[in-house]
Amino acid sequence: MPPGPDTPLASKLALLLRRKAGRAGKSPSLRALEAATAATPGGKPAMTHQVIADLLNGEKTDPKTSQTLGLARAFDAPVAFFLPGYNGLTSLEVYEGQTDAREALRLIHDLGEEGAAELLEAARAIRIRHGKTDTNIPEVPELPPIVEPPRPGRRRRLSFTEAADRAVSDLEGL
Repeated sequence: MPPGPDTPLASKLALLLRRKAGRAGKSPSLRALEAATAATPGGKPAMTHQVIADLLNGEKTDPKTSQTLGLARAFDAPVAFFLPGYNGLTSLEVYEGQTDAREALRLIHDLGEEGAAELLEAARAIRIRHGKTDTNIPEVPELPPIVEPPRPGRRRRLSFTEAADRAVSDLEGL
């Protein structure tokens, strides 16, 4: 489901977490994300792993500015993506990563709707010239499906009766 106007922060983080999954499809640990929020490698993290967990679970929805900057570093995403209403990850990445794109937007600033329409028409023509005919580009880049293997958890402690029943079934070969 692509993010819409009311996309909660937890959903945005879940999407970015999927993007950070490694080749094996395993997402980074909360401790690794905590370390990645630091302004400098090995520096003090902008937030704890518990705060990250609370944000991912939706228990916390309004991080501090320093924490938002840390999230942007940890997830390799534009800071604006974490703000309410800014869901176009593709366009935000272009805006932050390409100075020419920012310059193009500045140039049409006072040209109004007509200038924006001309720029859009020119961009479509350039895409066709480069062999990219699909003009329906998603707000968030498509992600391949990732199947994360279940993580082994600690077995629940059994009551005395349950342990005895399991022992009997193991001895009887059931």
